[in-house]
Amino acid sequence: MKTDDFLKLVTYAFHKIPTGGDRAFNKLLTQSKVHFHAENDNLTSMIVDTHFQVTFHDKVAAMSGIGYVASYPEYRGNGAVSDLMKEILRDNYENGTIFSYLAPFSYEFYGKFGYTYIFNQKHYEISVADFPLGARTNLLVKRLSFEEAKADLATVYGQIDQQGSLVRGDFEWAYYFSYKKQPHFALFYDYDVPKGYVIYDFSDMNFVIHELIFLDNVVKKAIYRFISSHAGAFDTVSYTAPETENLEVDMKEPSRAQIALRPYMMARLVNLAEFLKTFDLKFDRKITVIDDILPQNNLTFGEGDEVTLTIAELTRLVMKDVVLREYF
Repeated sequence: MKTDDFLKLVTYAFHKIPTGGDRAFNKLLTQSKVHFHAENDNLTSMIVDTHFQVTFHDKVAAMSGIGYVASYPEYRGNGAVSDLMKEILRDNYENGTIFSYLAPFSYEFYGKFGYTYIFNQKHYEISVADFPLGARTNLLVKRLSFEEAKADLATVYGQIDQQGSLVRGDFEWAYYFSYKKQPHFALFYDYDVPKGYVIYDFSDMNFVIHELIFLDNVVKKAIYRFISSHAGAFDTVSYTAPETENLEVDMKEPSRAQIALRPYMMARLVNLAEFLKTFDLKFDRKITVIDDILPQNNLTFGEGDEVTLTIAELTRLVMKDVVLREYF
């Protein structure tokens, strides 16, 4: 199949061109494998499996990112997507992939394949008048292009808690912030040392925060001041953040903001043996795992009282302290 065939199916199934158009879609496929089903040489269903890495317990692990799950309507219900999901999991198991993430159209559907709900989004809608004012600091603020900013963005991002989030190499930074979207970048420096940044966009009278990262409270105040200085041009500030964000504690009137915790992505362990070997975690129970999709994961490990867990239950247990920063 050609890339154009995949793009046509995705556009039809989701009723819109992928964010960033064919340029971004083609970029995604450079780090992905498309699993597809066809009948009489006609594409019927597809799933894009993108090869990422995530940070977990201060180590790096391979992660399969599932996206663009699509079928033409006349072929829905024929079991092709289920077969493709099983194929992807088997493929990733053989490749030693430890994790898989996806944003579900149905939590129940993907639960059949061992995935479990792990990640939340925290969404803010704030009147500009209620956004924290911040304070004047001695930090230098630079509004930069992506090419100018990317090295310092990566420097700052590499110093924060990333447990469960993506390891961002050149592909990840470029795909999210140059191909898929083209936002604005403001970076904050203590002399020449980058200490924080805000990635943002404008949507009518709304100031949209894509990512807000600071390494200390001085930087946080400087970023707040930069955002609040746009008050004359916007009515609201919106921010889809990791669930650990606590922007409301810095607001004078937090009750006036609309703050919602929204269920987001699911995850599952793919290659359990590789997970146990890589992270060498200690378990205070003797655990027997049941994985109906990948029986190779039906292992017993740990010491103590015996308990039997599904692969989804084990995934939830070991990923209880993760955070996902990517909501782009």
